[in-house]
Amino acid sequence: MQRRATRQSRAPNSIERRFQSWLKERPCVVTGEYGVQVHHCVGSSYKQDKVLIGHAFCLPLSIEVHNEYHAGTKAWREKYGLQTYLWLDEFIEFKKATGMDFGYEVERSILNVRK
Repeated sequence: MQRRATRQSRAPNSIERRFQSWLKERPCVVTGEYGVQVHHCVGSSYKQDKVLIGHAFCLPLSIEVHNEYHAGTKAWREKYGLQTYLWLDEFIEFKKATGMDFGYEVERSILNVRK
């Protein structure tokens, strides 16, 4: 079920939908297991540098790792590192596989997030 767009958010665009579909087929970035959930690292309506990045800043996480993240984000970061670096690895693979990207503004804004 899609969340209804508000003035502060919007539904994912075609590249973001493609990226999220691609992530669903990937292994978990932590465990390497398949059967993942798409984790929105900062929430779907998050803006960084006035750029909406929420639908692009996603990771494939196993159910256990995803639950572990929501149980304690600080402990998760200490154990697995910044999500920004995990995202960058996935994004590079996506770009190689599809030739698609989000554009400079979105990519720069995601790399400026320290979560």
